[in-house]
Order: sequence, then structure tokens, then C-alpha cells
Amino acid sequence: MPPFVISIIGLSSSGKTTLGRRLHRHLAGLAVELIDGDSIRDFLKGKIDYTPAGRRLSASVQTLVACALYKHGVSSIVCNISPFEESRRFARSRIPNFTEVYLECPLEVCMQRDQILHKNVYQPARKGLIQGANVVGLDIEFEVPSAADLVLPTHAESEEESFLRLLAYLEQHWVGPVAGESWRQEQKAGGESRDCFQPGFGQNR
Repeated sequence: MPPFVISIIGLSSSGKTTLGRRLHRHLAGLAVELIDGDSIRDFLKGKIDYTPAGRRLSASVQTLVACALYKHGVSSIVCNISPFEESRRFARSRIPNFTEVYLECPLEVCMQRDQILHKNVYQPARKGLIQGANVVGLDIEFEVPSAADLVLPTHAESEEESFLRLLAYLEQHWVGPVAGESWRQEQKAGGESRDCFQPGFGQNR
């Protein structure tokens, strides 16, 4: 089975990391890395900011990491806001077996979740300080994907429903029977599931 890259994108608090971590656990036994936008920022210790330019750089770094892993036979699950179509097209052009999963969730719902989770990513909006906040969905536009392979409306379905729809899509299109325990057992010889970028504590803005 060739390696693959699954890119999970969407607004902050749309459910990217939750879904990505669950899929990563589900694929235990395969050579799969979890690449999270927060983890990249935490690893680089402030070298990437939240401006549009910084966000483009972050997306490029994640594409580079995923591409390098792919060339060595390691698959990736990449969780990042990735607000710009240009960055997404670049990733797709450089990586074969690339699947883009867009978590569609209204800004209002994401803001409610953000407050419940005490992430405070959208706090500038609650204070009326939108200008210069560098928050996607507020003063930085999230460009709706034009070529997403799968769209999951996470505001309208449960985590379980979204996860099962993702598994069904992967099975149907190219990954194989990822929901089958026997398939995972057969693939264990291919490598262990690793997470070289431990989840950071930064806010995925």
C-alpha cells in the first residue's frame, strides 16, 4: 500500500485536531504521522506568526514535512486551518495520494465552541477589536475550498458521524478497508504509528 496524505482544513474550533487525532489512533500499526499546525508553531518557538504571510509559511512547512515523509514511505494526517487556496493547490501539486477534507462549520458555531473550550482565539471579536487581530474568519478571510475531496459539516453532525463518513470515503476511494481490524493487523509489519511533533499548546488561530 503506497503512503498517503490526508489534509484536514477548516476554521479554528471546527474539529480538525479532534478528527485528526482520532484517525491517527484508528490507523495505529501503520507508518502514519500526525502533523498539527499548533505543533509546528510550538516546535519553531515563535518563528512563524499569525499574519497572512506567516500562515502561508506555516502551510508550506507542513507541506514540506508531509512531502518528505511521503518520499520515505510514511503517510501523514495534516491538521491546519490553511485559509488560502494557493497553499492548498501547492500541496496537492507536490504530493500524490493527497486527500483534502474540509470541515465546514459556521463562524458563529466555531466562536461558541471556542468560548466553551476557553481557547480565546476569537476573543478580539468579542471585544470589538477585529482590525489587526490576524484571526482567520475575522480580519483574515478563509477562502472556501473549491476542490475539497470531502466536505464534513461538523456543525450539523456528531463527531462519530463525521469520523465514519471520513472512513467510508477513504475506503471507497483509495486507502482500502481502513475500518477493518484484520486489514490493520495485516499492515502492522509496515511500521509503527509515530507522532514526532507532539501536540503543542499554541492556539490554532
